[in-house]
Amino acid sequence: MSARVAILGLGHRGARWVETCLAAGWDVHGFDPDDRAGFEISGGASWRREKTISGAVAGADWVVCCLPERLELICAVVRRAQASAKDAVIAVASQTYDVDSVQSCAIRPGHVFRLLEGPAGELALDVSPQNDAKMRSIATEALAVLSAAQSVSSSADEAHVLPETREA
Repeated sequence: MSARVAILGLGHRGARWVETCLAAGWDVHGFDPDDRAGFEISGGASWRREKTISGAVAGADWVVCCLPERLELICAVVRRAQASAKDAVIAVASQTYDVDSVQSCAIRPGHVFRLLEGPAGELALDVSPQNDAKMRSIATEALAVLSAAQSVSSSADEAHVLPETREA
């Protein structure tokens, strides 16, 4: 599956998502109003930082929102993203707000999911009755690709920190 993804919020969590999406082979565009955010992303020229939310989400299949845990901010960003990316799946990474809360302010609530990240790096989607079968299928397929890319990336990171063994 090849896709274009927009990462909104390029702090630590957003930077991890940029790298995971790059590992999945996706076309990645990001946005953060803070010019200092995202400096640690190792993808180099293989991803593009945009100047606006609209620029980041234009043509996106998948939008991942990695924002501060403030519902009014999440709502404003989700609405702005949906105004420019009409068919995109919007995944809001939130530990605080449930899926009903993040869908409550959306233009198209059925396109919005809550993205759950477990302590061991496992990923899941929080869904509601507003998410129809087609959108669930699209979101689930994309999450499976990202989960696989994340596990491969994590394994590679672990391999780099293992002590080197040499034959005597």
